[in-house]
Amino acid sequence: MSLLNIDKISAGYGEIQVLLDISLQVKEGEVVSIIGANGAGKSTLLKTISGLIVPSAGSIQFAGETISGMSPDEIVEQALIHIPEGRRLFSLMTVYENLEMGAYSKRAEPNFEKNLQAVHQLFPRLQERGKQLAGTLSGGEQQMVAIGRGMMAEPRILMLDEPSLGLAPVLKKDIFAAIKKITDEHGTTIVLVEQDVVNSLAISDRAYVMEQGQVVLEGTSAELMGDPHIKKAFLGL
Repeated sequence: MSLLNIDKISAGYGEIQVLLDISLQVKEGEVVSIIGANGAGKSTLLKTISGLIVPSAGSIQFAGETISGMSPDEIVEQALIHIPEGRRLFSLMTVYENLEMGAYSKRAEPNFEKNLQAVHQLFPRLQERGKQLAGTLSGGEQQMVAIGRGMMAEPRILMLDEPSLGLAPVLKKDIFAAIKKITDEHGTTIVLVEQDVVNSLAISDRAYVMEQGQVVLEGTSAELMGDPHIKKAFLGL
């Protein structure tokens, strides 16, 4: 049975429809990538799953419970966590205070120290930078804080929107390695929206390809890496 089941979702912004009849499934323990060009609707899909956008049609089920129509904070309490594009840190708060903000849910709060230790093991630099203002960090360090803050909420599913955006190649490699470590060591299910197709497929079990608000391809990472459309559209081959 799928941990996350999206059935024929349509959604958008007012009169502008962005998603049309989207269906996808994510099983527990998987890393699933959602790839596509700018404007394909990837970020809108994550916002709809996390309750920031209310779908106009279709349903979303998480762990067997319907969550479409729940508020974002209720969805966080279900352990479905969304790390948005652009990191969205509290720039005038310290690294430690940003991590604290991730643990405000009733479910995660009792395990604060254990989760903080796990975040510091994943990103030792965040322990060193604990008293530093988040806004003064490098882009790579800020992305570590964003992922760490998400981990503080004890996610069953962690949804990441463009975590490698704007990072130098060596830092991208570190971020993708950390994402793989999260699922390998913590069993966290990952939904990854990325434009870096090669690196995202390298750590994914399966992927969906979106174009103009619809899923046009799906398969294992190996299948999609060998697909002529993917090679031409995303890999320049």
